[in-house]
Formats: sequence, structure tokens, C-alpha cells
Amino acid sequence: MTKQQNIENYINTIIGATVTTSALAMATGCTLPTVLKFIKNNSHRFEKAGRGAYRILAVSTVTSNVSNDTVNRPFQW
Repeated sequence: MTKQQNIENYINTIIGATVTTSALAMATGCTLPTVLKFIKNNSHRFEKAGRGAYRILAVSTVTSNVSNDTVNRPFQW
């Protein structure tokens, strides 16, 4: 399992919790630079809660609001 997967799996178990970067590094067995890079690359999963602390956000899902009749109709000017 990769370091990113370790972090992802761990934060999925603590959604809504506030955690420090050092605690996240310790809990996942990763280095602090690795955790900081993960946070930077996955900013949609974190909300800044203070200096070195983040609240874990749930994975967002994108849904489409386009109905089938709109998709099948030809475009009219």
C-alpha cells in the first residue's frame, strides 16, 4: 500500500474530525513533508482549522442535473 493510500484510508475513518499535521503523520506512518504534500494535492478533503490543524471533509460526489430529453434534443438558436 502506498503512503497516499495510507493517508486516504485513515482520513476516511475520521471524517469531520480536526487533526494536526503531525498527528496525521504519526497515525499514518508518513513523514510530515509527505502529509503536507498530500494536503496540498487533495485540498478538497481538508478545511484549515488553525495553525497546522485541519478538519477532514468527506469526499464530494458530482451529480449531473441534465435530463435525458435535453440531451436528445437538437440545439436550437
